[in-house]
Amino acid sequence: MAVAGSWALPGSARADTGEATVSLGRLEKRAAKRPDFNGYVYHNRTAHFRLGDTLYAIAYKIAVGEQDPTSLRPVEGYIGMPAPSSCNWYHSGFLTISLDGKDIGSTPLSSMLVAEDGPRAILDLVWHHEAASVRARFMGLPDSDHLLCQLTVDPKRKLSTIGVSLRCYPSYFTSWNNRDGARRIRTPSRLVAEGSSATAALAENWWAVYYDEVFDVAQGEGEGPCAMMAAPIEGAKITFAPGGYAVDTRIEFPGDTREMRFAFWEFPGVPNAQALARLRTDAAAMRAQLSSAPFTPAPVSGLDVAALRAEVRRALDSPAAREYLGPKLQDVQAWLADCELTPTGSLAASGIAAQEQLLRSVDEYYEFIWEVKLAELLDSI
Repeated sequence: MAVAGSWALPGSARADTGEATVSLGRLEKRAAKRPDFNGYVYHNRTAHFRLGDTLYAIAYKIAVGEQDPTSLRPVEGYIGMPAPSSCNWYHSGFLTISLDGKDIGSTPLSSMLVAEDGPRAILDLVWHHEAASVRARFMGLPDSDHLLCQLTVDPKRKLSTIGVSLRCYPSYFTSWNNRDGARRIRTPSRLVAEGSSATAALAENWWAVYYDEVFDVAQGEGEGPCAMMAAPIEGAKITFAPGGYAVDTRIEFPGDTREMRFAFWEFPGVPNAQALARLRTDAAAMRAQLSSAPFTPAPVSGLDVAALRAEVRRALDSPAAREYLGPKLQDVQAWLADCELTPTGSLAASGIAAQEQLLRSVDEYYEFIWEVKLAELLDSI
C-alpha cells in the first residue's frame, strides 16, 4: 500500500515499502566503433528506479560529433529501458517522439534530472526543439510493477501531428539468437499476429500486451512479456506492426494535443496468460487512475510562489538586501516573470521551461528566501 497522499494503480502492491526512489548515474562516453558513426562518441546516461522490489531503468543515448558537439545522431533510438529485463522494451531506444513527422532525437537534450525522489520517483527529460518544447516525465510509485510516463508539448508554432513510436522485443531476442518466434499483440479489440499490421483508433486499443507464443515462461522459454497502456485521446490513431524480431507501435496524436499519458510494464518470469489476465481484469480501473494521476513533482506543486514574490519585493525595497543578493535577485525576478500561475497563484502544472528552471534551481530559490532575511538581519546590526 502506498503512503498517504501517494497514488497507485490497482494490483500493483509488492513489498509494501511505501517508497519509490530514482537515482541518476553519471554520463558515460565511449568511442563509436560502427563505420557509419566515424567521428562520433556515444553518450549514455541511465536513471535507476526502485519501486519496492521492482527495478526499472531509463537511459538516454546519443552519438555526439567529436569535432562538432552540436552534431547529434540517435543510434538505435535515444530513450531506452534497460531494466528490468534485457529484452522487451528496447534498452537502446524504446520510445521516440516526432513533431509533424520529424523526430526530435537530434535536438540537444536540455536537461535530464530527478524531479522527485521518495515517496514517488520522477525523472524528467526536456528538449527545446524549434517547433516545441517537449518533456518526457517518467514516474514510479511505491511498490508498483510498472512505470508511468507523461509526455508534454509546449508548441512554438501550430503543429499538425505529434507522433510517439514504441519498440519492444517480446520475451526473447529471436533473430539475434537465430531462432524463430511467434510474436503477438493483444489489445481490447483485436489480436495482431507476427507479419501483419493493423491501424485503428487509440480509443479502441488503449492497452496492449506484447508476447511470443513460442517464448512463453509457461513453456520454459523466454523472459516474459511486456505491456503498455495509453490514456485515450480523441482523434488519435495507433498502428501495430509485429515483426519477427522487433515489434513496433506508432501512435499519431492530433497536433493540438498537449499531454499524453502512458503506463509501461515488463513481466519478467511471468507466463503470457498471467500478464494477459492482469490487463484484462484491471484495465478499466487502471485507465481511470492513469487519466487522473498527479504527475506534478512536489517541488513544483509545493513551492509558494506568492511568498517568493513577497521576498523579492522586500529585497527590492532594501538597499542592503539588493547589494547582498546581487545577480541572484535578478535571476529570481527573471524566473518569476516567466512563470505560468494558476488562478490561486501557485505554479501552473504546464510550462515546461518554467518547471525545468525551477527543478534545476529549487534549492537556490528556498535559499534565496533565507538570504533576504539574513541581509535584513545584518543591516539591522
